[in-house]
Amino acid sequence: MRFTWTVVGAAILIVVGYLLLSGIVDGYFGGHIYPDDGVINSWAAPDSWSNWRDIMLVFMGLFWAIAGLLAIVLMVILIFLALLVRRVIKENAVPAIDSLKDSIDNVRGTAEFAGETIASPLVRTYAVVKGVRQGVATFRDLPSRIGGRRKKGK
Repeated sequence: MRFTWTVVGAAILIVVGYLLLSGIVDGYFGGHIYPDDGVINSWAAPDSWSNWRDIMLVFMGLFWAIAGLLAIVLMVILIFLALLVRRVIKENAVPAIDSLKDSIDNVRGTAEFAGETIASPLVRTYAVVKGVRQGVATFRDLPSRIGGRRKKGK
């Protein structure tokens, strides 16, 4: 299907180009692409600067028209690309971000569960052991502390 549209577009472009060329040759230069009388009229070069200026103005107008058409085509392409990027982001990036958020929530839940079931009891046990050691050390060093106070007070 794409090939068919390409061939049709090329044919239309060739016909439009032929019509433009024949219009320039017929209207401006007074010649014919296919002469009516069978005699080919030769085209003579412009003989004054004003004729050259007019020819250049016609070509400048054609180039500006082509540039305008290209600018319009580029704008349409940019709009199409922007819409395409928007659709791709909407269809692919948003679900991926949602999936990533779900994965992060799962990791957070797993970390909280591990903290509550493993780390918290270990911390409590260590705190109790540390407290018992500190208490035993306090009672064991109590006589030397009491005696040490008396020596300082003498």
